[in-house]
Amino acid sequence: MASKESLDTLIQTSFLVLSPSTLVKNAIERMAEVRASCVIVIENQKLIGIFTERDVVRVTTNITLVENRTLAELMTAEVMTLKISETEDIFALSRFFSKNRIRHLPILDEQDQVVGVVTPHSIRSLFKPEYLLRYVRAMEVMNQQVIHGFSTDSILAIVQRMAICRVSCVVIVDPQTLSPIGILTERDIVRFHQLDLDFAQVAAQDVMSTPLSTMSPQDSLWNVHQRMQELNVRRLVIIYPTGELAGIVTQTQMLKILDPTEMYQVMTQMQGIIEQQTAKLQQLNHQLQLANTELEHLSQTDDLTQVVNRRQLNEFLDRAWECLTHLGKPLSLIMCDVDYFKLYNDTYGHLAGDECLIKIAQALRSSTRKTLDLVARYGGEEFVVVLPNTDNAGAECVAKNIITQVGDMKIPHLSSEIAERITISLGVATTIPNPGSSPKMLLKLADQLLYQSKQQGRNTYSLEVL
Repeated sequence: MASKESLDTLIQTSFLVLSPSTLVKNAIERMAEVRASCVIVIENQKLIGIFTERDVVRVTTNITLVENRTLAELMTAEVMTLKISETEDIFALSRFFSKNRIRHLPILDEQDQVVGVVTPHSIRSLFKPEYLLRYVRAMEVMNQQVIHGFSTDSILAIVQRMAICRVSCVVIVDPQTLSPIGILTERDIVRFHQLDLDFAQVAAQDVMSTPLSTMSPQDSLWNVHQRMQELNVRRLVIIYPTGELAGIVTQTQMLKILDPTEMYQVMTQMQGIIEQQTAKLQQLNHQLQLANTELEHLSQTDDLTQVVNRRQLNEFLDRAWECLTHLGKPLSLIMCDVDYFKLYNDTYGHLAGDECLIKIAQALRSSTRKTLDLVARYGGEEFVVVLPNTDNAGAECVAKNIITQVGDMKIPHLSSEIAERITISLGVATTIPNPGSSPKMLLKLADQLLYQSKQQGRNTYSLEVL
């Protein structure tokens, strides 16, 4: 239902009224003066006819009709009208225009007095369904059968073409390329009468509107609608990217979108587009999640060994410390260092050293619980193993297993002072976390115990409870 404010916009209450005895040529002059697209013909306060720009085109084909004939003789006497109470449904109004192929609709009050006129232009000014128009392309509603003429055609020839084809405009095209270069409209014909031009002698190129404001077939109907409003025009020429004439969109065609059938088709089309966009968005979100997961993994993982880095170690230790403090359960930590690793690098090269560290990390992971424990690269050839809810006896078992696993790999190390293979030294510290201590204290103890193992000859472990 239209609000009062909408009705005020919809119904043009300022309109040109003339008597049936008015000469047609005078009526056309008045139309040009006030830029009216029609004349409402009133006699004894009653509507008896209408004379529109299309009628101007019709009578111009026989110029003698304009000279001495009156509106009573040339007006359209059978006028379609509606009562003001029947204008509240803008969709019904739009269907009424399309069904009856009219462009001017006088509106009457209950006493059959004309109170205003509704036109496609006034209906279009109320367009609100931007969400619909954005999903309709100009190519879907444009009229591809565009009546065109050439710049050398006389105005009379153009007018005759308008009248025969019952169109409101003729697009002027280049004869070689068929690219639009101008346009002549019904309103122009009204203006030419006021200027008293010789329709038979003046060529289209001398009076046509140029350059043209054009749109692309891919432009949305919403953009077309906005451009029409900006330029205050009733039609826009559509051209291909090559510059050739593609079609034309008029305000009458714009009204078709308000037809429920058309709206249903558009909404169905919108649903398909939205579903496609939703699926694409879901796919993009999934890809983004994977990318974020990968980035998070990269930010937490040592590039070489693929165990967690020192930052993630600190975060894990803090969480485990807080949790085990509340539970009163033990936490063990093993500091690991590859024996004589600098000599290994000097002997076998850094690439071999990298391969060695990768294998050490694998041995550490295979010696721990995957879901509970944590293996981290602490720096250089040093690693840390965190064992939540593990007492010193359990930590000692893990330490022994690590030394065995590393030994079983039998990585040659001829520069080692204790064996001809890679070995590892460990410092094992255990505590029951409490508010009076901290993870740093446990790390420091494990580091001291590692140093003790090295002092004892390497390839061994030392343990202590904090």
